[in-house]
Amino acid sequence: MEIEITGGSARPGGTIDLKVTIRSKKALKIKSGQVELTCTEQWWQKESPRDSGQGNLETHSALKQPLVQSFIADTEITDSEPLVRYARFQIPTEAPPTVHGSIAQVSWEVSGRLEMESGDPVTKSQEITVLSTPVVNSGRSAADLTEEATFTGCILAMVLVNDVVGAGGYLEGELRARMNVTDQAKSIRMELHSSEKAGDRNDESVRERITLESDVQLTSEQPYVWAFSLPVPARTLPTVQSGHTTVSWRLKAVVDTDTKAEAYHLEREVQIFTST
Repeated sequence: MEIEITGGSARPGGTIDLKVTIRSKKALKIKSGQVELTCTEQWWQKESPRDSGQGNLETHSALKQPLVQSFIADTEITDSEPLVRYARFQIPTEAPPTVHGSIAQVSWEVSGRLEMESGDPVTKSQEITVLSTPVVNSGRSAADLTEEATFTGCILAMVLVNDVVGAGGYLEGELRARMNVTDQAKSIRMELHSSEKAGDRNDESVRERITLESDVQLTSEQPYVWAFSLPVPARTLPTVQSGHTTVSWRLKAVVDTDTKAEAYHLEREVQIFTST
């Protein structure tokens, strides 16, 4: 038995079309055949808040009800021609997309099962990738895409072109600084951070970093503007909040100077999606 995805839209609310091909080396009687679409979420559960360990790994279906379809019943198959059947599933609108992170795991799978008149059942399964869709609020002004932070030594502002971007795309904008003092900047950079939460476990990491300028003297005589275009990794995690799984993303601007022990910085949450 072979299962092939032939079309559709593999994202929440979309439909996917399946083609099931059955081949046999001898004549057989098939009693029934079913295909199922499953979504499995993994997370860690501590026995109590005082538990210092990682907790127990929990695995459960992320779907409210099973998605099962029968595609064949009471059929004889010969060894001459393959038998082809079709099925279609609608992915629930509220279902989470595929997530394969360091701790966050949401997996989708299509599996088929043939019950024979005699002999063992035949099974086949394959993982599919369910994409996420962007959530865009239209009509936002430039102020809605601006983040500002005031320090004793300077005022930092980050002005974005957009804060919703697809995997493989770019986060673009400007970093602006107005100094109140003269300072030597070791590094001026943009960073993309991801945060995963799977039940009682968390993981933070820097996914991308670009340097805008380094070893430069900043004075109060002029404002500074650095344009940036930060690439988002093509194979990455979408922004998710579903069940026990949360994935969030933050764009961080850093101005690291000689005189200040802690770098000037500001950040804002951005949304990463995995479909066009």
